[in-house]
Amino acid sequence: MHKAEKATGVDWFARVTAILGLIVAGVAVLLPYFQTEADKREHLTIVAVPERPDGIIRLSADESKSQAVQIPWVVTLSNTGRTKLSVVSYQAVELIGDSGISSFPGLDGGLTDRMNKTVTLPLTLDAGESTSLRIYLGFIPTRQIAELLRSMYAARGRVTAGETFVALAEQGLTIYGGKATMREDDGARAVTIDAESQPRPPIYGLICRTGRNQEFSTTIQEYRFNQ
Repeated sequence: MHKAEKATGVDWFARVTAILGLIVAGVAVLLPYFQTEADKREHLTIVAVPERPDGIIRLSADESKSQAVQIPWVVTLSNTGRTKLSVVSYQAVELIGDSGISSFPGLDGGLTDRMNKTVTLPLTLDAGESTSLRIYLGFIPTRQIAELLRSMYAARGRVTAGETFVALAEQGLTIYGGKATMREDDGARAVTIDAESQPRPPIYGLICRTGRNQEFSTTIQEYRFNQ
């Protein structure tokens, strides 16, 4: 009786060992497959920051077609995956509320490189490669802001983000229509921004599509003083 029980125990142990061996062998076979599939997946990281102080503010030459003021942003695209990818198209929209989107003439001013030459797609990135581009994103300013900017353009030919900030602060304004105060102290100028008066800056969505029909997106927004 004891011998039969011992034999049964040995058989059970052998079966468990065999099953575990099969599982380990199966995992060993499948692991390279899953690793290969993971390596094929595309990963694109998108980061955008406003181009200050030297970025050029753009206005439409024809107000009847667009009243937008375009702010330059530096967008860095990083291929953080293990396979080459191509960005074949993109879309820029303004995000409204929790789920709405908006578009208007002048919202998307196009892509350029850092030398201000137009960028044409597709754009190919090897694994681990990054590139920085400039995108112009527009918003509709108040009439007062628009008139001040157009008078600056008429006088100077072009205006940078830094020059715009200073010129509007001298008028007690920020570019989105809030209040600012300019003061001088021993020849140095300082600007104080009234946080409570600042309207919410526009929030943009930037979606990039790859040649494999994958979409990667990010939100783009100025710092909110009154958040």
